[in-house]
This record gives sequence, structure tokens and C-alpha cells, in this order.
Amino acid sequence: MVRTTEYLSALLLCFLLSSVGCVSVVPDLPHTPLPPQNSKDFSSSLIVTPADPEVDPMSKWFSRVTQDGIDPFPSVCSLHDSDGRLIGSGVLIRSNVVLTAGHCIDNEISSVKFIDDEEIAVKKVVLYPHYSETLGWNAQIMDDIGMVFLEYDYDCATPAVIGDIKTVGRYHPITSVGYSFGYKKYSKRGTFRYFGTLIEQPKKMTFLPDPVSIWFGDSGGGVFANIRGEMCLVGIISSFTKSHTGAIMECTATITSEYSYWIDLEIDKNEEEME
Repeated sequence: MVRTTEYLSALLLCFLLSSVGCVSVVPDLPHTPLPPQNSKDFSSSLIVTPADPEVDPMSKWFSRVTQDGIDPFPSVCSLHDSDGRLIGSGVLIRSNVVLTAGHCIDNEISSVKFIDDEEIAVKKVVLYPHYSETLGWNAQIMDDIGMVFLEYDYDCATPAVIGDIKTVGRYHPITSVGYSFGYKKYSKRGTFRYFGTLIEQPKKMTFLPDPVSIWFGDSGGGVFANIRGEMCLVGIISSFTKSHTGAIMECTATITSEYSYWIDLEIDKNEEEME
């Protein structure tokens, strides 16, 4: 009788868990923004010199993109300062517009670079009006998104199509794409899965690392999901969350579809300025 009661209790618990919606409630853990890859605090210990894929420590979770290799995400580029150092990543959404994280362009950015080694100067950057960053133990970035307008069109890659992450279910496979560890990389299937949105941050999505995290340099890169057979840009990589033990609990990205109106508005303003 006791075993039967325990079995029924377990079934009831599974039913309750399975009935929870896609909005997740998690403890208020510190969100850590991903600093530029050339950060003085981390560059000496975290940047890995590109190695043979067979011995590359990241090859279990990521596929490396080389200039001569196949690049399934050619719209993803890298951001650089005036000295050519890597600041972060970005995603081409128009032939002359790159979407990225706000904290990547909060400082000086000089150019963007694509995998074919074409480097394009930056015309101007635009931060989302309500972008803000809070430092300290409870570090958070709100509205972590911005745009980079290029000096001329880049026609060697098809711009990414923005999709709505809310059209897919929880634990749907997603792909992160960015520059870190000395090269461009994209996550293998099963490495990351969409988890949901926080009630207090409805414009951010969370995704679970298994067991690896996004890393320094990935900031501003793209999060892609297969929506009705098309790989769509659903998020811009923003930050990761640590537990009190220092373990990576989850990664976060700014939901691109939540900013579609602002994106179109800024692009229209830029076109008017050019006329």
C-alpha cells in the first residue's frame, strides 16, 4: 500500500510539472555580462589558440568555422576596435546593418569582419533607448541590444531572418553562433535548448547549457532556431547566470522579435539620412 501511494504521488508530481507553461520562474541569481574577449581579466587564461579539431577542447560542443570551410551562418560577424582587437559578435540583418548586444557597442567599435576576411568600417552605432547595465553582485543588463550601421553594403551573405522564439516549445533545440576561443563557432545540435522567459524579464530568453556555456567573445552573436524549416534569428547573446558555487546555471539572450518595431524604425531613419 505504501509503495502504491508513493507511485501515485510520483505520477501526480510529473503531471503537475508537465502542465507548467513556458514561463519559467527561477531564483534571482546574478547575471554576468559577457565581456569582450580581449578583457585584461580573462584573456590570458581563457583564450585558446586555435588547434586541431581532434584535440580542440570545445569540439565536443561546437563546430569550428574556417575561411575555407562550410559556414552555415555567414550572417554572423565579429566586432573590432580601432586596434583590430575582438570586442564581440554581431548578426547581419540587412546588407548594411548588424544587430548585436548593447554592452558590446557601449564602448568604441571601429569595424566588423566576416569570415571571408572582408572588413567593413562602421558608420554609426545605435543603442536601444532603454539600454542599461547594473554592475556588482546582482549584475543585470536590461534591453541589451543595439545596431551597427556599416559604411557600405555587404553582399556576400544573406541577412538573417528574425523569428519569434515563442512559436517553438520549451526544450526546442537552438544554435548559438559567435566568435570566441580564437575562431568562429556554432553549437552542435543538443548543446543548447530553449528553456523559457523570466517573468521579470519578458524580453529575455533563457537557454540551458549541457554542460558548456557561451563564452567571452560570444556576446552579440546569434541564437538561431528552426522555425517551419527555416533557421531564424531568435536571440542576441547577452549574459550567463552563475550559482553561489560559481557553476553556470543558464545563458540568456535578448529576444529579437520583441524589438522588431524599433529595428525597423532605426533602419528607416538611417535610409532617410542617406537620401
